[in-house]
Amino acid sequence: MNKSAKIARNLLVLASAVLAGAAVLMLVNPFKTDRENELLVGGVFATVALICFISFGVNRRMYFRPGWMLQNAFFMAVFSIIIFFIPMINFDMNVLVYSFLAFFMAASQYCAAIQLSALEIRRWWWVLIFAVINTLFGVYFIKLCSVLNLSEYPSLAVYMLVLSAILLLEPWIYRKNK
Repeated sequence: MNKSAKIARNLLVLASAVLAGAAVLMLVNPFKTDRENELLVGGVFATVALICFISFGVNRRMYFRPGWMLQNAFFMAVFSIIIFFIPMINFDMNVLVYSFLAFFMAASQYCAAIQLSALEIRRWWWVLIFAVINTLFGVYFIKLCSVLNLSEYPSLAVYMLVLSAILLLEPWIYRKNK
């Protein structure tokens, strides 16, 4: 593995650690106000987006392969701006923002899975599984979270843990050996 690929992989591990750390913090010791939780989520998404942008830029080979890393970094950056600058007043608006984030990430992963399948990359179905998981989280946030009367922050923390695992598995998808 060349040096730039190792750096890119290590940056994805760092992004994954940031997501997982924030998720554990939200689960174990949540903030008292919703706005503090929103600022934590927005800051984490902005940080992870920046790390993903850098990871994509460091590894030049990523420019020539289908993937979801760059698109998801854009989505996280846009949604962090939404979270920072539009204070979420009610529960339904928060849940709607998180559900659209999950749906947009799923859309980029569906596209990447189709492209990887066409290029005969063996682990394309992992990307498809990631897309299905994101779709399920989107449906959960938009439908079940309000019906079940659950707080969105523990649910979002679980979703952040799943995103953390997805970021860790991204370099593994493209490995050439079995």
